[in-house]
Amino acid sequence: MNFGIVFLVASLVFIGLFSQWLAWRVKLPAILFLLILGILLGPILGWLRPDEVFGSLLFPAISLGVAIILFEGALSLRLSELRGLGTVIQRLLSLGVFSTWAIICVATHWLAHFPWPMAILFGAVTVVSGPTVIAPILRSVRPNANIAKVLRWESILIDPIGALLSVIVFEALVAHSAATVSLGEAGLSFLRIVAVGIALGVAGGLTLGRILRRRVVPDYLHPLLVLAGVLMIFALADALAKDSGLLAVTLIGMVLANMRDVPLDNILDFKKSLSILLISLLFIILAARLHLTEIRAVLGPGLSLLVVIQIVSQPIKVALASWGSELNWRERILVAWIAPRGIVAAATAAVLGQTLQAIRYPHAALFVPLTFAVIIASVLLPSLTARPLAKLLNVDEKEPQSILIIGANSVARAIAKALDQAGFACLLLDNDYTQIRAARAARINTFYAHPVSVQADRHLDLLDFGYMLGLAEDHALNIIASMRYKPEFGLDHVFILTDKSAMTGSDRQQVAAPYRGRYLFDGEVTYARLSQLLESGWRIQTTLLNDDLSWDAYQEQHNRQGFLPLFVVTAEHGLHVLQAGETIAPASGDRILALTAPPAAPSIDERD
Repeated sequence: MNFGIVFLVASLVFIGLFSQWLAWRVKLPAILFLLILGILLGPILGWLRPDEVFGSLLFPAISLGVAIILFEGALSLRLSELRGLGTVIQRLLSLGVFSTWAIICVATHWLAHFPWPMAILFGAVTVVSGPTVIAPILRSVRPNANIAKVLRWESILIDPIGALLSVIVFEALVAHSAATVSLGEAGLSFLRIVAVGIALGVAGGLTLGRILRRRVVPDYLHPLLVLAGVLMIFALADALAKDSGLLAVTLIGMVLANMRDVPLDNILDFKKSLSILLISLLFIILAARLHLTEIRAVLGPGLSLLVVIQIVSQPIKVALASWGSELNWRERILVAWIAPRGIVAAATAAVLGQTLQAIRYPHAALFVPLTFAVIIASVLLPSLTARPLAKLLNVDEKEPQSILIIGANSVARAIAKALDQAGFACLLLDNDYTQIRAARAARINTFYAHPVSVQADRHLDLLDFGYMLGLAEDHALNIIASMRYKPEFGLDHVFILTDKSAMTGSDRQQVAAPYRGRYLFDGEVTYARLSQLLESGWRIQTTLLNDDLSWDAYQEQHNRQGFLPLFVVTAEHGLHVLQAGETIAPASGDRILALTAPPAAPSIDERD
């Protein structure tokens, strides 16, 4: 075994992990750090030479990686969701795609001097965006809900569409480029490629779906079954009609995503980790293959193309898509400004660029470097400028102040109503439809699903949420929810109610602190106690502290009958959730949200 290669592969995995972690810490797309490290290790330092290290296995491995990535992207394309989206998003995926394609095509021909067929292909490759680059930018920029919804859904749905478009255009270009092939033969070759890709893709997707649905293999083998099936169909399609594999695997994902009663849970979980690993390795390796001379050659055209994309293509696309919509002009500007390209563009360009160079297509050597130049510039520009622009346009969310509440019971509804009146939007998450219906009758926002369900995982938009409150009657459900949402919000922003076992149980019964959120309020009030107090007439009241009513005076005023402080809203409209063992000293201008007793009500310290 060659220790050097083993160490290199292990190092690349570690570098990829470090890039992903660094991107998470600084709230920037990981692509940026992966590309920078790849260029540093390859063209600049010369430590990583993928062609020499991996030899003839390099491009087959890249092709398989791209196939998996495109399959994963296609799994998110659900036709039912596409029909249900707003008019703006539908237009972005139709008029927007074709207007962007046309403008980039013309600009590439004139600025980079690409032949028209390759300029058309370059335009098709670079119409995509992708959630892997949009999500970190949105977390950093924090635009309002309208902007976030448009950008997020476009990024999810445009990858498979762009991949299909790129594959079809590429097959037409290759068929047309053969000098010894007549126009009729080129057309037949193109039709054969498309036919093989569609036939194997649809047949493979239906076959895999039926196997999964009938539970022919155990659940724990589902991810490996699908992975093996996708790779086998990709290889078979390419053997029957070269370059039809990408179309086939994309269609497999689309078919599986739209089949009913197909258990995709394990597959979706598995593909997340696999996709992160493949994206990390592919970006580093592909960037390391670039040459400094090629990078210098495409710097000028790449920056020029970025200007065209930002100043011409994006505004036209957004104008076509948002005409007559509820988006105001400020929101349209920010939507147009955020236009990063991602992994699908890079990986697709790498595989297609290899074939272009093999057939000695004019300017083929610049196809991949130019794609990477556009990717880097299009990610870097909004990452550095979109946040200040959002503030300037006043379309940013100051802080994630919305609150996710687990449970839609009477306690959760009362607290949600009080928080909403204080200016903090709440969403009640519950799978009990009776409780959900009661919350909706009270005009409280709801999400009907189990807190850790596939439905919530896929469709619950957490971008605007900064806190989780576990108010479910089932204490175990609060614990599970806190474990699920703690990575999203952080330990200091996840709170749950206590129960009797936590108060009186032994170490064998109590849940360890790292696996649960902070205990709410005084740490001793359970759901049952809160429900009892509300039923006996206690109400949540909001009181403004000022020079005439200090915190000490407030406590003296309510101590006789009893009160339970729940939240403090600062003068700057910041929310402070009270937790067990905490001593507070609210200042003048702060508001106290507390559960207060009616006249002659029992004290909160009285126990049954």
